[in-house]
Amino acid sequence: MNEAGNWMVRILIVGCLCSSLARGAEFHVSPAGDDRAAGASQQPFASIGRAQQAVRQLTAQGLKSDITVIVHGGTYRIDRPLQFGPDDGGNAQFRVVYRAADGQWPVVSGGQVIDGWKVTPEGIWETTVPDAKSGKWRFRQLYVGDRRAVRARHPNQGFLRAEKVGADRRTNFQYAAGDLRQVHDLDRTELVFLHDWSISRVPVQSIDETSRTLTVRGQIGGPASWAVMDWFEKQPRYFMENSREFLDAAGEWHLDEATGVLRYWPMVGETPDGVTIIAPRADRLLVMRGDVDSQRPVKNLHFIGIGFEHSGWSPPGGIYWGRQACTYWTAGMAEGVGHLEADPAAVQLDLAENCSFQDGSIQHVGASGLWFARGCRECRAVGTVVDDVGGNGIMVGEGQTRQVGQEPWWRVAAEQAAARNQITDCLVQHCGQELFGAVGIWVGLAGPTTIANNEVRQVPYTGVSVGWMWWNPANRPEPEMTPNEETQVLDNHLHHVMQVLSDGGGIYALGSQPGSALRGNLIHDAPANVGRAESNGMFLDQGTGHFLVEQNVIYRIDRSPLRFHNGWVNTVQHNLLEVADGVPAVRYNDTKQERITLEDNQVVQPGKIPADVLEEARRRTGPRTPHTERIAKWLER
Repeated sequence: MNEAGNWMVRILIVGCLCSSLARGAEFHVSPAGDDRAAGASQQPFASIGRAQQAVRQLTAQGLKSDITVIVHGGTYRIDRPLQFGPDDGGNAQFRVVYRAADGQWPVVSGGQVIDGWKVTPEGIWETTVPDAKSGKWRFRQLYVGDRRAVRARHPNQGFLRAEKVGADRRTNFQYAAGDLRQVHDLDRTELVFLHDWSISRVPVQSIDETSRTLTVRGQIGGPASWAVMDWFEKQPRYFMENSREFLDAAGEWHLDEATGVLRYWPMVGETPDGVTIIAPRADRLLVMRGDVDSQRPVKNLHFIGIGFEHSGWSPPGGIYWGRQACTYWTAGMAEGVGHLEADPAAVQLDLAENCSFQDGSIQHVGASGLWFARGCRECRAVGTVVDDVGGNGIMVGEGQTRQVGQEPWWRVAAEQAAARNQITDCLVQHCGQELFGAVGIWVGLAGPTTIANNEVRQVPYTGVSVGWMWWNPANRPEPEMTPNEETQVLDNHLHHVMQVLSDGGGIYALGSQPGSALRGNLIHDAPANVGRAESNGMFLDQGTGHFLVEQNVIYRIDRSPLRFHNGWVNTVQHNLLEVADGVPAVRYNDTKQERITLEDNQVVQPGKIPADVLEEARRRTGPRTPHTERIAKWLER
């Protein structure tokens, strides 16, 4: 199109924008569209970014009605996150909505399709990725069809156990005979080491086959005393990743960063022309951020029925020393001085008000899924499926580390806390695929928050975690007050939690949270812990206080259904707890029992909960909207 034609298109677009102010604007986006078009139903834009520009032109004139962007089915590929600020949202009266076209499923993908595969005589698929060969692109995740492929590992299943930890308890250990051998690309090989409630990922320096000693570059674990290798177990678990020589099982892959050669061992029945293989280009998919300096939030911006997929994550500097819920240390940090928050989520909101994600999905992402972070108010995740994420599933609030005037933000600027956010009717599953210390739904330091009617399943650590302030009675007589209050965890179905790590539960809580309730939840299937600390149906940890724990059904938990550690004042009533012989229904670790009020709780033997009671609990808990399960089944297509 010539320059005159371009000007005509612009004039037509401006005319359409002005005429739409009175009646409510509607724009259309389609992968088959054209960003030079008018954005109408028969002349759709090609990108969400172009629709965003059109919306911004309208909002600049002052909203008099809602604005809707109809996003048609198909894949919208990006190599950097979509960025939305205060000028992209609505106002107190009118919304800006990006929603899927009726009956269609649009996907925003941060990945690039990898092609050019050739099949070797051994049946391995190979291709060369030019940007990887030149050093411009590194990726640690590969998505094959609708699943995350396994980065070549040893052993293929499960874990190995260190035979003896080295004298410094940080840098080396002796492995059992036959467990490891020298590999030619040791400089690219990574050790994944399991602590009780977190993991370390560190590069390997050497494997000495004579002394059977593995030594890492740097150290294993951060500066805390509990992060030494044998704090929890004398023979801790570990496995290895990312050697070409580990590529020996179907579903595994390996990228040779020196040559750019990508290899994949196909699953039975897979063919290069029958499956799509995607590597992430973008580390985040959507960022919604208000103006912090002017305290101007993004308002009334909503995404409905849209999928977000294929983002990456890499540990800064190639080392990850995990703490809990994906927080971590880096080199140079000292014990007790500080740590880093979890890395940003694939979909991240900061300083947003009355914004939402509804009836969509977030899946196949490298870090965490969705985060209502600093200053988010009255935001909602409703009917959203979060599946196959490297870190936490859904997050609300923030941790303790941010400073305001050299003071902790939560002490001097508590009004900045996220508040009145809701996570409802969501399905969260297969979190912590790369960072095993992840949780399904995490609430840090935040004001009133509602977590209701969600299902969290198949997670390596805790299902729902609320609060982020530890209390040591030796240091202060009462738990310290934080913005946490009125945390409502209601009618959730939490099961098959604690599948890898220990010292957590279906629900984990920290700190004093006045006016809070854990009510009506169905919790089951938490296996026996493998580390030193046990796992529970609910683990109410240091300083947990002012909770009403009632009407929960907890069964098939190999340890105590309820555990308090340094607990504060709480009431536990009208719960149904299944307990095996010899296992206390409530375990008190360094908790004064008189602080815990127990009233009318029913304790039964394994298998003795009446079938109709379980059926009623299953009916009442979890997502109430049938579309949530439909989305999940569609994603499993």
